[in-house]
Amino acid sequence: MTLVYLLGAIVLVMLAIAITMVKKQWSKYAGYIAMIGPILASVYFILQLPKVIAGHYLTVKLPWMASLDINLDLRLDGLSIMFALIISLIGIAVFYYATQYLSVSTDDLPRFFIYLTLFMFSMLGIVLANNTILMYVFWELTSVSSFLLISYWYDNGDSQFGAIQSFMITVFGGLALLVGFIMLYIMTGTNTITEILSRADDIQDQPLFIPMIIMFLLGAFTKSAQFPFHTWLPKAMAAPTPVSAYLHSATMVKAGIFLLFRFTPLLGLSNFYIYTVTFVGLCTMLFGSITALRNYDLKGILAYSTISQLGMIMTMVGLGSGFAQHTNDASSSIYVLILFAGLFHLMNHAIFKCALFMGVGILDHETGSRDIRKLNGMRYLFPKMNIVMSIAALSMAGVPFLNGFLSKEMFLDGLVKSINLEQFDLTLTIIIVAIGVIASIFTFTYAIYMLKETFWGKFDKTKLPRKNIHEPWLFSIPSIILIVLIPIIFVIPNLFSSSLIKPALRNVTGIGKQVDQFAPHISQWHGFNLPLIFTLLIIVVGLFLACTIDWKTIVTGKIRSISLSKGYEKVYRHFEIYSTQSIKRLMQDRLNQYIIATLVVFMMVIMYGYIRIGFPKVHQLHVSQFGPLEIILAIVTVVIGISLVFIRQRLTMVILNGIIGFVVTLFFIAMKAPDLALTQLVVETITTILFIVGFSRLPNVPRSKANIKKESIKIGVALVMAISVVSLIFVAQQADGMASISTFYQQAYELTGGKNIVNAILGDFRALDTLFEGLVLIIAGLGIYTLLNYKDRRGQDERE
Repeated sequence: MTLVYLLGAIVLVMLAIAITMVKKQWSKYAGYIAMIGPILASVYFILQLPKVIAGHYLTVKLPWMASLDINLDLRLDGLSIMFALIISLIGIAVFYYATQYLSVSTDDLPRFFIYLTLFMFSMLGIVLANNTILMYVFWELTSVSSFLLISYWYDNGDSQFGAIQSFMITVFGGLALLVGFIMLYIMTGTNTITEILSRADDIQDQPLFIPMIIMFLLGAFTKSAQFPFHTWLPKAMAAPTPVSAYLHSATMVKAGIFLLFRFTPLLGLSNFYIYTVTFVGLCTMLFGSITALRNYDLKGILAYSTISQLGMIMTMVGLGSGFAQHTNDASSSIYVLILFAGLFHLMNHAIFKCALFMGVGILDHETGSRDIRKLNGMRYLFPKMNIVMSIAALSMAGVPFLNGFLSKEMFLDGLVKSINLEQFDLTLTIIIVAIGVIASIFTFTYAIYMLKETFWGKFDKTKLPRKNIHEPWLFSIPSIILIVLIPIIFVIPNLFSSSLIKPALRNVTGIGKQVDQFAPHISQWHGFNLPLIFTLLIIVVGLFLACTIDWKTIVTGKIRSISLSKGYEKVYRHFEIYSTQSIKRLMQDRLNQYIIATLVVFMMVIMYGYIRIGFPKVHQLHVSQFGPLEIILAIVTVVIGISLVFIRQRLTMVILNGIIGFVVTLFFIAMKAPDLALTQLVVETITTILFIVGFSRLPNVPRSKANIKKESIKIGVALVMAISVVSLIFVAQQADGMASISTFYQQAYELTGGKNIVNAILGDFRALDTLFEGLVLIIAGLGIYTLLNYKDRRGQDERE
């Protein structure tokens, strides 16, 4: 239950942040209150780490919809605790960084930190979930919270477009993933992830196996910004830098990778999956590294750098997933080496990329610019950031004596050894090695080029928007702590390996502690081998390209104008124009037309059903006993209904419509249903009064003369609709094959403890229905309130 308590504590932190919205002077404390969330999570997961290393996993299962196997099912194992520690520990640094980055005078701090805490909550939910539907809920929560954070500065057009683009792409992937989860449920009859993985050998023989993999890949590729779904990530850089440092480098973009790691024992059984993930990852790595050189914006460079690094990790996920087919043979150690390298580089990337984003944020915050054409010579003004970003960028480039060098060497070693894997022959090995080395050369190039253009060269203060530039000390603390970890990990990598990577590897491979015999020992020196030769080649060629070529001039003109993001934006704008025109043709501000369209669609659906299953047998209709009162009431209803067709006065129509409602109340009394009669009487009275009051406040515009053609259409639709409803009553009465639900009502007291049958139905048997009806009323009320109090962003009241 402690996992549930932890998530509950984070929710309480969000509520505490919300309290600071009550008074303006309290808002300055929002960030420090928010830091309680990641601190609590970090302490909790660190305390649980020894148990997880020992193989004692923490599980919680609270039943919800047990018949569909949808439960609050949480599990803390090696893989989830590694990701959870990254989320929470990086979270502490980012939350503190955000308190220094945002201003209490110009920013809405409570709103920002509620969104950021919600995102952390959602990410922890993904990595802890042991139920596919629960994972999907948290998956989409990350998309929602990311949308809110990207659009935090909603007055900025780039923020609006970036938020919409990221939301559309990631939610599309999330829906595809949901389809994949449903396919898994169809094949296994369970949503519990551990049970699904235990049945992997049976699932691979199912016809839905490959379609399920495709759905999984769509979900993972869109979330982890893999080519060609990467376009949302650069646009998301319009968000505040703390958001970029947390969501779009260290955590959210790793969700897709986590998904594939979690299901590797199942997905790795397919060679289609292995080839797809490997080559999509390599293409993404190469594309991102080349495209990074086309950017002037430092955050844009880091965005494409992130895309490239994610492609590199995804390549290792694909190559190593073949372990599912070779759990104990000669090639097992190679698969494990590659999976180990993927986990290792994922951890390293979170550290150095977060530090890079923080450094860029400080430069932007103090100088007012992220354009490398204006930021020459920043080493004089930002000596600490010069050191921070240099160490982080060199680690990313794979320079020796830094943590990135170790994982990059393992990556190259895995590529070279792939020739020994069943899925890759000599030709494919040469191809993947060539792409990996070329992409690594460009990675080294943009890392050095970014440092050279930003911190070296001649400083020209006339190019910068702000003149009083200084390097704040408190602002720099999180990034300094992060870069201290970079050489520490290089010196003692096996400490992190034994405490984080190996426990995660046990769950990725699915064979537990048996995988320890295949896990590599990290060494700073492997001897003079082929990966080292490739590393030297990368450094030499990368230095040459970075120092001798002016990429700012090369990427101008047509080369720079080529952009998938611009293509997406063009498609989006055309779609927006088309949808606007289509809606205008449909929405013509006439309520009766909307009603007619709705009823026609409803009747078409009913007619399609009757064509498929046959029409109801009218002669078998059971008619209840009726007397003179029912006949009189029926005649009154028909007469008033017909008269409404010919009456043109609105007030008269409202009164007559109310009379029909009161007649229905008498019907309920005759049928001995006093509770329904009372409800109908109250509702009809209130609605009639509201109609009368509403019409009294509207202008007295006379109605036009009746159009026989239009009135005939309305009468025809009304009659057909009435016949359709009556036919549904026939179907309901003749549905003998369906089990009756009245037995539940007869046992209402035993099942619900309620002595009032209506309360039992609303509060228990139809609880979800009642819940969502209440939710609809709340949404409608909020919508009405918003419309009544709406002002545009220029402050003008739209009602004036």
